[in-house]
Amino acid sequence: MSSGLSLNSCTIDPVLTDAYPQDVIWTNESNLRLHINGFYSLIGGYYDMDIEACSDIFKMNGPRDSENLFVFGSVPITADANFLGNWRNRHHWQIQCCRFLKGLNEHRANFTEDVANEAEAEVRFFRAKSNFDLAMRYGGSFVLHKDVPELGVKEYPLCKPEESWDFIAEDLKFAAKYLPSTWDESPDDPWGKTTHVGRLTKGAAWGLLARAMLYAERWKEASDAALEVKKLGYELYKNPLRDDKGYGELFMNRRHAKVNNKESIIEFGYSVDDKMDYSFDYFYCPPSDGGYAEGSPTEDLVSAYQLTDGRDFDWNNEEMAANPYKGRDPRFYASILYNGCQWKGETFYTYEGSPDGYALGGGTTCTGYYMRKLFNSNLAKHPEKFSTDLTYYYMRYAEVLLIYAEAMAEQNNLTEALKALNEVRERVDMPAVNATTKTEFMKLLRRERMVELAFEGHRFWDLRRWGLATTVLNNTHMKGVKPTKTSDGFEYKVVDCDAGKTRVYLEKYNRFPIPLSELQQNSACEQFDEWK
Repeated sequence: MSSGLSLNSCTIDPVLTDAYPQDVIWTNESNLRLHINGFYSLIGGYYDMDIEACSDIFKMNGPRDSENLFVFGSVPITADANFLGNWRNRHHWQIQCCRFLKGLNEHRANFTEDVANEAEAEVRFFRAKSNFDLAMRYGGSFVLHKDVPELGVKEYPLCKPEESWDFIAEDLKFAAKYLPSTWDESPDDPWGKTTHVGRLTKGAAWGLLARAMLYAERWKEASDAALEVKKLGYELYKNPLRDDKGYGELFMNRRHAKVNNKESIIEFGYSVDDKMDYSFDYFYCPPSDGGYAEGSPTEDLVSAYQLTDGRDFDWNNEEMAANPYKGRDPRFYASILYNGCQWKGETFYTYEGSPDGYALGGGTTCTGYYMRKLFNSNLAKHPEKFSTDLTYYYMRYAEVLLIYAEAMAEQNNLTEALKALNEVRERVDMPAVNATTKTEFMKLLRRERMVELAFEGHRFWDLRRWGLATTVLNNTHMKGVKPTKTSDGFEYKVVDCDAGKTRVYLEKYNRFPIPLSELQQNSACEQFDEWK
């Protein structure tokens, strides 16, 4: 039931020519499929640690890293420079999708109705994905092309937010109608079994619709779409033999192992053999592993992991502070490398002065922690090749449950909201929580998204859409922990991992500016008031 695309082992036989004129795409089903494969890069393939490092849960270790320059206000967002923007790229893909749909309509007679509908559904999903990526950054107002732009026309006004969200929903509902729940893997399937691994499904369309409608604050549409995903039989991945009940193992699943993972909704699979490999560890694992240790989790995240009895962790509690990493939420142990933990068959240390120890200046951790989640723990230290074939998840069922929980709370149905939230906690044997008001529930929901979805690219956007970024990310300092070795163990001191620099997040960052290049070439496009 997973989605995304593994491009290895394809048995497609395209028409071979010296050049590929547009008409070749429409000559047969094989060429059509090969062309659609190119759109799957829109799903991504790497967890976006750059965006996580603009939030409160992750910190780049190099003082001059672009993320640090941004969060400290040295390199602010402007209409002329926005490293978090995607205006040009996503408008390119938006128009590419329109071109494909136009061509498909003109050559529809070349295909069976089922093949044509499925092809249209896939590409309309990708058009919705492109438009959603724009909508979440630009407040729903961008240049919305529903068809291929007219040649020579350069004046296109911004759409209204309601229009963009309506169009995103329209495309995704079409995709949900015509995409299959699972792809045919019969021996007679002309595509063969391997080429369907990771293709978009109904679950992908309903899942992205649920996420998009959450951002649009269309709570009923978000919960309805999440319910459609639930009906399709997705489940949280579980392994009762592990302490974390499978949470950490989920991120160790490898494409070649063909794990029956019913939690995966949209994914991207890697293949080492085809040199489409996952090299995440190379950039982020500790120095003793041979990695670059580019970033580290903050104490702000680590403190969010409760104790297994449901109590909040508190450094001011002497008992907890004396043994801070004992009895924590199982997701903590699956996600964080900390001083004294076990890693690759050895005791791992981050105390000041050790090879992986706390220090400022880059090359090692400035927070006292490293990630564990998303790493391949089976890789040897200093391997000849860091790359593996781990799976990247763009969306998984746990997120859909949390979307449903939030949307139901916004509709004042706390019973359903709590049921979905506690289902996520139950997977790792964390005790159920309760709330009697929406305000109480949202505090629980925000913490749950913080720990369950850590490092998966959600936190910055969550704070932004909740209206909390100006509080959490502005005029603040993120924390780390400096472990020091003593004669009888270790001493832990909570420190400012920002080295005294104050973070800056301006209220106008809640909607990014229209790029200057667009304003210069499109006279019908006007800059947002807050950016004038």
